[in-house]
Amino acid sequence: MNKKVALISGLVIVGLIGTMLVFSNKGKEEVSKDASEVIKVEHALGTTDVAENPQKIVVFDYAALDAMEVLEIEGVVGVSKGSSIPDYLSKYEGEEYANVGALKEPDLEKINELDPDLIIINGRQHSFYDKLNEIAPTISMAKEDGKYMQDFTHNMEVLGDIFDKEEKVDEELAKINSKIEDINKEVAKNEYDATTLMVSDGALSVFGADSRFGLIYNNLGFKNSDENVKSSDHGQDVSFEYVASQDSDYIFVIDKSVISTDKEQKPAQEILNNELVNNSKAAKNDNIVYLDTHSWYLSDGGFISTNNMLDEINKVISK
Repeated sequence: MNKKVALISGLVIVGLIGTMLVFSNKGKEEVSKDASEVIKVEHALGTTDVAENPQKIVVFDYAALDAMEVLEIEGVVGVSKGSSIPDYLSKYEGEEYANVGALKEPDLEKINELDPDLIIINGRQHSFYDKLNEIAPTISMAKEDGKYMQDFTHNMEVLGDIFDKEEKVDEELAKINSKIEDINKEVAKNEYDATTLMVSDGALSVFGADSRFGLIYNNLGFKNSDENVKSSDHGQDVSFEYVASQDSDYIFVIDKSVISTDKEQKPAQEILNNELVNNSKAAKNDNIVYLDTHSWYLSDGGFISTNNMLDEINKVISK
């Protein structure tokens, strides 16, 4: 073969290969881009494909709403309104946000009208999951009892992935973990123990490390005054005599009258104001702590609520 012809042929072949490589790489980029447009979200009820940066979001979970405020995420079109919404999220009571029903009874027709790209729920809406998921991709931000920080961290990272806010999420988590470390050191140094109560219309229930309030024991370092507390969604029923017998350094109280629609319900502070409780070590040292019910019970698991929770504990152990 003529050397000149051979050279030209070689250049042509190289050019063809180069062209093939360019098209091949371009194809890979498109596949990668397409793949990144959908996030596989693992949550309490399974795995759901969610499009990145959804534009219309319905939110039942106040913790998610709380976090979205901090992350400056827009696009909320509907929320569950009512007496249970925390004061610091009161802007969502505005007319620009549709009311999508009660926490335990979503308004499916209204949600369908909104045509959302994403629905965020928690455990209170689990029985409606299949119906909601038919309307739009639905994810649950429910947390497993006794695993507050693990599930809180996961949920915040999920929001970061969906809305391209990973760096901001990392920054906020670092602040919270630093607070936890400081509180834990102080608690461990003083070997504090605690009893965690919920007071609801005169009924008392106690919660342990495997409960929704396990953060107090598992992460903040308090020793549970009663290591035998039975794990239950609503706590273990106890009496005033039980509370007095624990003789804890701290008694942490969640007062459900704060969020009750029954205005006749007595506040926890009035119910616990009796001789048995007042003779306890915690009472004598002014260490009965009435926690913010919204942060600990309704919107727990958001950035604002978790910071509120930690600041409350830090304040009482630092006085």
